[in-house]
Amino acid sequence: MARPRKQSRLVKLKDRKYWYIRDGRKTTCTFFTSELEAEQCLIDYNALKNAPDKNPSIKELLGKRMEDVQLRKLRRASSIAYFHPPLIEHFGNLRPDQLTSVFLHAYMEKRANVQGMLREELIELRATLNHAVKSKWIESAPIITLPPRSAPRERFITKEEAYKLLEAASAMHLRTYILIAMATAARKGAILGLTWDRVDLHHNRIDFRDPQLAITKKRRSVVPIDEEVTEVLKDIRKYAQTPFVVEYMGKPVADIKKSFQKACIKAELRDVSPHILKHSVISWLAEARFSVDEISDMTATTRETVSKVYRKFSPDYLAPMAQSLVPKQGFANLFAKL
Repeated sequence: MARPRKQSRLVKLKDRKYWYIRDGRKTTCTFFTSELEAEQCLIDYNALKNAPDKNPSIKELLGKRMEDVQLRKLRRASSIAYFHPPLIEHFGNLRPDQLTSVFLHAYMEKRANVQGMLREELIELRATLNHAVKSKWIESAPIITLPPRSAPRERFITKEEAYKLLEAASAMHLRTYILIAMATAARKGAILGLTWDRVDLHHNRIDFRDPQLAITKKRRSVVPIDEEVTEVLKDIRKYAQTPFVVEYMGKPVADIKKSFQKACIKAELRDVSPHILKHSVISWLAEARFSVDEISDMTATTRETVSKVYRKFSPDYLAPMAQSLVPKQGFANLFAKL
């Protein structure tokens, strides 16, 4: 098997005063004796090497954007796999300067039935063009006006419905996913990226913090799990073929979208997604009268998001205020006399 090619790098050659750039078998002189100046030269070299052809198409720029996201190991890389195909189909052959409001309006009409995805796709297109401007591949980016955000979903499922979903999951990888989601309210990406070295089966803890990923606004934390959940995970661990907790046929699972929807159909649950499952768990904790801070820490969710759910599901929310508004003790007798 051929060795993977090393990235271009700076090297010092014997009896030479300048720094050189080694790129595979090719060696290029920087004509700088200072390592700092040579590093700047290497940056310019890589930028020129990785630049698309002159007058690049949007398809080429989307490809460069994907390369950049994967190189920086951003979590958005998995989402981009869904956003890029429709963008390439509609805009791929256009140059950025040809991207007029007419094309954008036609795209919005074509994708009107998936408003949530449409907004994310246009955000990705805008980020791609801005990246191209920053990299000096194009002079300017066209203005892209985003559609308004979709109204938030009010769908939550009960514990009983979640158990029905768990029973309907015939594949072990999906059943494992749902179990961890119900026990921790972790996000889909955090669960699918979880490896066994971060599951402490002795102290009943799961560490969702992935050292390979950059820290983003989507928090991850170390959370406790119930002993019964631990015992189930111990059994699953015995048959693991990969380092990943959620695996299928000896490979990590990239997404559970299709199998999850099949289980929802079997369980007769409509409009349920992995993300709704997370918010449903938060609602259960609110119903159990745990505080906003406790729920926020347990589920790695912002206090603002928890508060929105908490207002609806906590039995005690605003109850003291309601009691303070009672006109007078025994006022109900006034109505009994009518």
